[in-house]
Amino acid sequence: MTTILRFQTIDRLPLFADEEALSGAIMGPGKTPHWKQVAPLLEGRGFPKIDAVMGGRYTPAVKAFFDREYKVTAAHQVAARDGAEDWTTPWKKSKAGRQV
Repeated sequence: MTTILRFQTIDRLPLFADEEALSGAIMGPGKTPHWKQVAPLLEGRGFPKIDAVMGGRYTPAVKAFFDREYKVTAAHQVAARDGAEDWTTPWKKSKAGRQV
């Protein structure tokens, strides 16, 4: 019988996630022991700490941390389409003489 490992993405975690859920979403299933060694090192670089009242780390802040660390910005995200292209309309010359 084949076992299929399923894991949750960070976008599907609760607002405050525990270490096991975060480690699974960030590093893959079964990585909790390694995650518990890595997380304190990341905290020294600004990684969100465990909220004592909520019992977990604030998930949107965790995602934002990694986006900053790996320089993922809005420019890297795919923009929505602006509509259908009209290939029948000729290009117009701008005042500077280049095509726009």
